[in-house]
Amino acid sequence: MKQRPENIPRTTRHNPRAVPGTKSVLLKNGIILDGVGGIVRGDLLMKNGIIENFGNEIDEGEADVVIDVHGKFISPGIVDMHSHAGVDSWPELRGSSDVNERTDPITPFVRTIDAINPSDPAFRIIASGGVTTVLIIPGSAELMGGEGFVIKLRPVSTLSVQDMGINANVDPGSERIWRWMKMACGENPKNAFGNSGKGMPKSRLGEAWLFRKNFDAASKLKASQDTWCHTALRLNYNEAMDSFFPEDLRYESLVALLRGDVRLNIHCYETMDLEAMIRHSYEFNFNITAFHHALDAYRIPDIIKRSRNQITIATFADHWGYKKEAFQASTQSPRILAEAGIPVALKSDHPVLNSQHLAFEAAIASYYGLSEHQALAAITSVPARALGIDHRVGRIAVGYDADVLVWNRHPLALGAYPLEVFIDGIPQFNTSSSVLSGPTDETYTFYNATRHSPVDTKERVVSSVIIKNIGKIFVGEESIMESTATGSLTITVSEGRIMCIGSDCTITNTIGYDVVDLNGGYVLPGIIAAGSDLGLSEIEQEPITQDGYVSSFKSPDHPERIIIRAVDGLKFGGKHLEEAYKAGVLTIISPPMARKGVLVGVSAAFKSGGNSVIDDEDEVIVKAEVALHAQVGTPYKDESVTTVSGQIAFLRKALSDNLSLEGSPNFYALAAKGDIPFAVYTHSKDEIASLIRLKDEIDGAGGNLRLVIVGGAESYLLASHLAKRNIPVVVIPARPVPELWTAQNVLTGPPISNKTHIEILHEHKVLVGIGVSDPGLARNLAWDAGWVCKNSKNNAISEKDAIGFISWNLERIFGVGKHVEGKGKNKGFSVGATADFVAYDGSPFDMRSRVKLVAGGGKRQIIIDPKQE
Repeated sequence: MKQRPENIPRTTRHNPRAVPGTKSVLLKNGIILDGVGGIVRGDLLMKNGIIENFGNEIDEGEADVVIDVHGKFISPGIVDMHSHAGVDSWPELRGSSDVNERTDPITPFVRTIDAINPSDPAFRIIASGGVTTVLIIPGSAELMGGEGFVIKLRPVSTLSVQDMGINANVDPGSERIWRWMKMACGENPKNAFGNSGKGMPKSRLGEAWLFRKNFDAASKLKASQDTWCHTALRLNYNEAMDSFFPEDLRYESLVALLRGDVRLNIHCYETMDLEAMIRHSYEFNFNITAFHHALDAYRIPDIIKRSRNQITIATFADHWGYKKEAFQASTQSPRILAEAGIPVALKSDHPVLNSQHLAFEAAIASYYGLSEHQALAAITSVPARALGIDHRVGRIAVGYDADVLVWNRHPLALGAYPLEVFIDGIPQFNTSSSVLSGPTDETYTFYNATRHSPVDTKERVVSSVIIKNIGKIFVGEESIMESTATGSLTITVSEGRIMCIGSDCTITNTIGYDVVDLNGGYVLPGIIAAGSDLGLSEIEQEPITQDGYVSSFKSPDHPERIIIRAVDGLKFGGKHLEEAYKAGVLTIISPPMARKGVLVGVSAAFKSGGNSVIDDEDEVIVKAEVALHAQVGTPYKDESVTTVSGQIAFLRKALSDNLSLEGSPNFYALAAKGDIPFAVYTHSKDEIASLIRLKDEIDGAGGNLRLVIVGGAESYLLASHLAKRNIPVVVIPARPVPELWTAQNVLTGPPISNKTHIEILHEHKVLVGIGVSDPGLARNLAWDAGWVCKNSKNNAISEKDAIGFISWNLERIFGVGKHVEGKGKNKGFSVGATADFVAYDGSPFDMRSRVKLVAGGGKRQIIIDPKQE
C-alpha cells in the first residue's frame, strides 16, 4: 500500500488556496491568543495567504497594508466541526432542506459536497462571528448518515463548493487529504425510522444490529479486496488475474473508514450509546474521531479513555433538556472531561445553535469552569486537530493559513465580536483601518490561578442574611442606589423579608444572620422569563412530561368555553424551573403550549421556586390570568385556519364580536377592552402591520386593545408606528436569524449591521422586553440583556435600560409584579417587602461574575452560592 503523506506544520508552507494579488497585511501592537494557550504581545504579518511572521516588532516595509490595532485581541479563525449550514439553508424551505436522506437508516454513501448551497445567507452571518472553517455533515436521522465536507467561509467567484473546500488545490502527494463521515445513535434514528413506521431501528438493540451488520459487510468487502491485491502481487497480473477488483459503491466509504482514511464523527448522547459504539470499533477495527453532543460523556470518562484512539468530545456548553438524552446534561461537563485528559471541542450543530455565536459557547464553558485557554482551544485548535487539519488552521503560527480575527474585546467577554475576519489573508468585511485602529471597547484582566470557580464554593440555604459591600442596587426603573467613596451599600433580610436597605444599615446583634460580602457586586430585581413553556413542559420530546398542546379552534364563538388558562397546567419542582431559579430568574410568565393554530390561551405569572398553585403563603401565583395570547404567521396555519389573512380575520371577529358583549366578560372581551394585554407572537413586518391595523379598528370601535408584539424579529422596521400607539415588543430571541421566509430582514449585529433591532426599538422609545423561547436558556437572560448593552452604539442602551428589558419593563408590559394590586403583591426593594432579588459578585454583564445569592422566588429563603447543574 502506498505510504500516505503526513500532515505536519511547516514554516515554509505554501497556502494552495491563496489568491494571487492579495495584499499583505501587518497588524501591529496586538495581543495575540495563539489557540493553544500562548499569549504574545506584538505584531502579525499575513502574506500570500499564510501567517508569515508574528510576535516581536515587524518592519512596516514588509506589508502593503499596515494597521495598528492598539492592543486589540487577535486570535485564529474559529473552527466549527459540526454544522448543517448549506444543507439546511436560511430561510427554511422544503426545496433547500438536504440535511437528511431519510429513506434508509444506512446511507454511508451519500455526501454533503453534492448538496451544499454556496449561496446560503448563513455563511456570511456565521463568518461575521469569526468562524472561518466548517465541517458540514449530514443530519442525525440515519445511523450511517454519509460523508461530510470541510469548507472555508470565504466566498469564491466560481460558486464552486469544491473551490470552497479546505483541500482546494492541495497536492495529494504533499498533504493527507482526509474524508469525514457522520453516524448517529440513540433517539434520532429510532424516531426517524422505527417509531415512524419505516422499519428498523425501533430500539437500541436494532441500532446495534444494523451497525454490526453493515460493518461486517464492509469488513468482508475489504478482506476480498486485500485478497485480490495479495494475489496480484504474487502472480503475474496480466496472465493470472481473470477477475475484476471487488468493489461495491454502497460500502466504499465504510471500507475507507476501516482502512483509516476517514475520520468518523458520531452523534451520541447517552452512556450506553457511547460505550456501544466503542465496542463496535473494537469488533470491526476502526477509530472514532469524535463523539458529538455527548452530553453524558462527563459521566463515563474512563469508558471514553478505553477507546482504540483518543476521542474528542464535541459538545455544547449549555444546550440541554430538549429530549431525554439531553436531560441529564451538566454545565460542568467540559471541565470534567478536560480534567480527565479528554479533548473537548465546542460546536454549533448549526442551525440548532447559530454558529455566529460559537465564541459565546466558549465563554459559557469558561464561566462553568473550563479554563480560559481550554475554552479558546475548544473552538480553534482542538476541532482542527480532530478534523486532521491542525497543521494549517486552528492556531496562530508561522506557515499556517492566514485565518485571523481582530476582536472588539476579548473573545470570551460578553458580546465580543470580530471587527475583521481574514480568511486566507483576505478581509471579509472590509472594516476600515480607522475602526481597527480605534480604541478597544474595554480592558480585560486575564484569569489567574486563583480564579473563582463554580467548584470552589458550597451551596447553602439560609433564612436571614446581611449583604454588605454592594456596588449597585437596581431598585427599579425609578431608582438606582450606588456605593460611594465614603460608604458602601447593605441589604438586611430577616426570615425572608427586607429589614433594611441602603448605606446606614447597622445591626448590633448579627446572631442568626449569614454575612455575604459582594465586593462591589450588583443586586437586581428578580429576573422575569416570559414566553417559554417553563412550568408546563419538562422534556420537549416527551409528551408525558408536558401539560400538552392546545388544539386548534375552528370558531371564535363562545370563547369562554374553550380558552385554556396556563395556570391550570402548572407543574413545580422540575429541573428547568430549578435552574432558572438558581440563576435569579424568579418570575415566569408562561402562555399555554401551542404548535399550530391562531389562538393560544391565557398566560400565568408565577414564581420559579414555588411548590404548588395553592401555596398562597409564599405568593407563588403572581397573577393567574395575565394576557390573552395568539400567534400569527405561516408556521401556525392549520386545517382550521389555512391562511395568515384568515388568522387576522379570526382575531378580528373574536375581538370585535365580544367587545360589546353583554353579561359576564370573557377573555376576548377583556383583551378588546384593555383589561388584559393581547400578546401576539409573530416576526414578519407585514403581519405586525396587520396587527397594528387590527388594533386601530378595535380602538376605533370603542375598545382599547393593549397589543403586545412577541417575537418581533422585523419589528424595528415599524418602530415609529409601534411607538405612536404605545405597542411594546417582547423580543424572542434576543439575537434573531433569517430562518423565516416572511421575516428575512433581521439584523444580525456587527460587523454586518451597526445596530440591533432592540437598539432601534429603544431609540424610538418603544417599550422593550427580552423573552425566552427555550426553557433551558432562561438562566442566560442576564447575558442576553448585557449583550445588547455592551454592543449598543455610543452607549445608547445603559446598564439600567438593559436590566429593565428583563425585569420592570416586562412588569409594565404584562401588568405583573409591583404593577399588580392586592395583598402582598407590591414586591420591590422596600422595608417589609418579601425579598425577591438576585445578587452578583460583580456586574451581571461580566461573564466572570457569578450569581452569589438568590432571595425569594416563591421561597421564604435565601440560597447562597447556588450550584447550576
